[in-house]
Amino acid sequence: MRGAEPAISQERWVLVYEYTPQRAQKPAGTRIDTGGTLDIGREGMLALGVEVWSEGISRKAVMVTATESGWEVSVPNRHGAVLHPWGQAPRKMAPTEHISWPRAAIRVLNAEPVDKPDGTHHWVLLEADRLPITKAGPSPARNTTTITFTPPPPTPLTEKQDAALRHVFAELLAWPPRLPAKPRTLEATGRHLGGVTEEAIRERLRPVRDRALRLGLADRVGLTDPQYLYWLVENGFVTPPHGTDHRIQLPWLA
Repeated sequence: MRGAEPAISQERWVLVYEYTPQRAQKPAGTRIDTGGTLDIGREGMLALGVEVWSEGISRKAVMVTATESGWEVSVPNRHGAVLHPWGQAPRKMAPTEHISWPRAAIRVLNAEPVDKPDGTHHWVLLEADRLPITKAGPSPARNTTTITFTPPPPTPLTEKQDAALRHVFAELLAWPPRLPAKPRTLEATGRHLGGVTEEAIRERLRPVRDRALRLGLADRVGLTDPQYLYWLVENGFVTPPHGTDHRIQLPWLA
């Protein structure tokens, strides 16, 4: 039997999160009310690219405004940014975007390749756990009404199916995110679940993948291919994180 879900906070948070291969900073930022705006960058209200130094981050890199339906985000950063909605595939951001998703991370680019051994990583985290996951996706059209999507039959994942899915894609579902993020092998997943055989993991995940196919996934992808995970998240079958222990409130923004 699954434990009780943690209470979902009404609060909105904007956090900066930076790390190198040698050290990581805890995400730090502030609550924000609807209508509030924060600028983020080397000279922003929220500093980015300073504690973990990078001249590749612009002085004004990201501007975030909290709206009733999500976030209005502009990205003047000269190297751009990549949007990582929780549980969805990352993509390059447009200069201005509307984002409506419970948790979304913006990876602010500094011209370094993501796999550079000694590279720096700079993120803005947008957390609004009361925002629903909808079929409109993380960046709905401005005239789209975001209504909570109720998953159709078949029934929700079993506890064992959910555990197998979350262990295979643990790095892709982590919050805050960290790169590189890759699926585990089925063999490694079995070990993490206490010595479950690879074939048993396959038996748990095949109906999960088939569920995504019945919901409209176009291809019968492999069991470690995240395409079916993204589909299940978008259709409401995988719940997003609600934890708050990772946050630090910056006192001068309180």
